[in-house]
Amino acid sequence: MTQFVDRAMMESVFPLKELETWEEEKLPTELNASARSILTEVGLPHDRSFFFLLDGWLFEGENTPNRFRRCAELDYFSRYENMPEGWENWLVLGEIFYDVVVLDPVSGMVYSLPDGEYRADPMNQSLASFAYFTYLLQAERPNYDFSMSDEIPDSEGVAISLRERMIRVDPLPFEGVEPAWSEEFDWEAEDAPRMPAWEVVLSNVYESIG
Repeated sequence: MTQFVDRAMMESVFPLKELETWEEEKLPTELNASARSILTEVGLPHDRSFFFLLDGWLFEGENTPNRFRRCAELDYFSRYENMPEGWENWLVLGEIFYDVVVLDPVSGMVYSLPDGEYRADPMNQSLASFAYFTYLLQAERPNYDFSMSDEIPDSEGVAISLRERMIRVDPLPFEGVEPAWSEEFDWEAEDAPRMPAWEVVLSNVYESIG
């Protein structure tokens, strides 16, 4: 599996104190090699002002970060039906806008569990592409976040460019999905499906934040 991002790239956009890595003994034995490399060597961001927030359980206890929860430990686990086999053993990574982000440790696939809908939506083909998406968003942040820049000349163009760059690396989360700003599809319509997590993020970029 291609590793699209490395530690140096993440450190170039995130402060060291906001990048978390884990010791080998805190990771499950069945975790695939690509995901293991991301978690032990590259790191994931933990920044409350960013779109993705790591699961709070990872920071409990004296020796933090603590262990990853399994999906079987989610509060509403019993409400999920017709889920992929073995999903109860997936790892809880964190959340994006109240959608839980989870990792299948065996396949390395990343899924979102939409808030209140009790299903799993494919989010990334790998944890490597997930981490790369967070890198891209942070690298472009001065161009869409007013808390980092006094002038945001073209946040719409930034969102469009980000979506194209993400698709080149991992098209999975965008297959069959109209962009948030599509003129051909009304995401606000009463019968519209729930907007996928990465589209919600890009929608915020498009509108600019701050």
